[in-house]
Parts: sequence; structure tokens; C-alpha cells
Amino acid sequence: MNDTKFEYFDVTADIGVKVWGTNVNELFENTAIAVTNLMLDPLKIGNRIVKELFIEGNDLSSLLINWITELLIIRDSEGILFSTFEVKVSSDGKSLNAKNYGDYFSGNTLEMDIKAITYSLFKLEKQDEHYYLQFVLDI
Repeated sequence: MNDTKFEYFDVTADIGVKVWGTNVNELFENTAIAVTNLMLDPLKIGNRIVKELFIEGNDLSSLLINWITELLIIRDSEGILFSTFEVKVSSDGKSLNAKNYGDYFSGNTLEMDIKAITYSLFKLEKQDEHYYLQFVLDI
């Protein structure tokens, strides 16, 4: 496995994403970075704004969907993109606390408008010593 913790795959009219991490927290962080990277290079996003989030879900899969959905809602409602993430998923996988660092992006043009994360081709599993996630973004 190389140093990159995510990759993209072709899906008709959408974008497929594969993400991995050594633990659940890293998997969630890498997922947010992968989604952000499609919209705008994270290196172009400052860290002036720190926003803490508490997210809940019925299980680990719905928690991940809810968290990425919340990041997209913040992008749309507040004009903020985050580039750095510190995620702590609860031991039962039904909630998380995340400290997100980012900035307003009004001066930058989004490279891609992501509408939503979907359950299409969704797969979250542990493989050997890594967690693996696959999902599709509606663009």
C-alpha cells in the first residue's frame, strides 16, 4: 500500500472513492480529506476556522455517511471547507467528536461540486490490519 490513503474509481455520472486507514479514526479522517480533495486542493485551504462537531449514527456506516453529509452541509450553508480533521469515533461506532480545521472558500472556485455521499456500492470493512471503505459521491 502506498502513502496515499485514498483513490478514485469510475462510476457513470458519479465518482467512486476507496479509502483506507490503520484504525477507524484515521479512516474517517482520510475519507474527509478524499472528499475535500475533489472539491479543492486541501493545501489551498487555510486553518483559520476550528469547528467541533458531534455526530451520531445507528452504526459505523451511517455515522460515516452522517459525518460527511454534515461537512457538505457546512460547506453549503456557511461557505467553509475543512482541510484537517481530528476524529474520535466512540467504541460502539455510533457517535464521533471531530475537530475540523478550515477556512472560507469564497475566494476560490470549487473544482467539483459534490452533492452527496451515497450508499451506492458502499462497503466498510476491516481487512487484516487496515480498515477499508468504498462509496460513491453524487456530483
